Amino acid sequence: MSEDSLTLNLKGKFLGDDAIPALLLCPQLEHIQNLDLTKNNITWRGARLLFACKSFKSLKRLYIGENEIDDRGVQFFMQAPFVSQLVNLDLRYNGIGPDGGVALAKSDSFKKLQVLILQENETGDDTLRELVANKSFSNIRKLNIYKSKVTDEGVKALAKARYLKKLKYLNLARNVIRKPGAFALASARHLINLEILMMFDTFIGDEGEKALLEANAFKLKTLRLT
Repeated sequence: MSEDSLTLNLKGKFLGDDAIPALLLCPQLEHIQNLDLTKNNITWRGARLLFACKSFKSLKRLYIGENEIDDRGVQFFMQAPFVSQLVNLDLRYNGIGPDGGVALAKSDSFKKLQVLILQENETGDDTLRELVANKSFSNIRKLNIYKSKVTDEGVKALAKARYLKKLKYLNLARNVIRKPGAFALASARHLINLEILMMFDTFIGDEGEKALLEANAFKLKTLRLT
């Protein structure tokens, strides 16, 4: 716990589900704004207890990546009383699939969210389609969907997104994206504030790279293609 009681950092402690009831007895929970539970072997069982807690009255940033909450954990997360407070949500590498991803993407609870990290979850194109069509995500500044089974179809939906005008950082690396996806992204009309684009380890080829490099749709400061 930080001295000001605003941050509780338990990253990499490998606590497991059995530690969650003890954590929830912490008297300072109502003051915590930043909670880091990355890499703690938490499954959907521990997540169910954690997400049912009503004490996180000030929580703004939740880092719960590199656990095992899977789609079942996401369902409990969607019922958490603090969801609508979050500005930063890190769910990377949690075994979340299309069902959990779509449940997140369809929610109207993320109007304050600015950072969403779904990296290394196989959420796929349907999740991306639902997310970019959801006005509740209009405050997103950073979207990380690295290695999440996205294809050209998902990128084409992203390129037509109307509600991501505040997006500055986009990570699409290590997805199955080819030339059509690159061309679609290069012609996007609403990603007007995009500054950082990560597209390395894809299949866009020389023509796709050229299209992105010459695109007039962005304000890119960083474009990583290799």
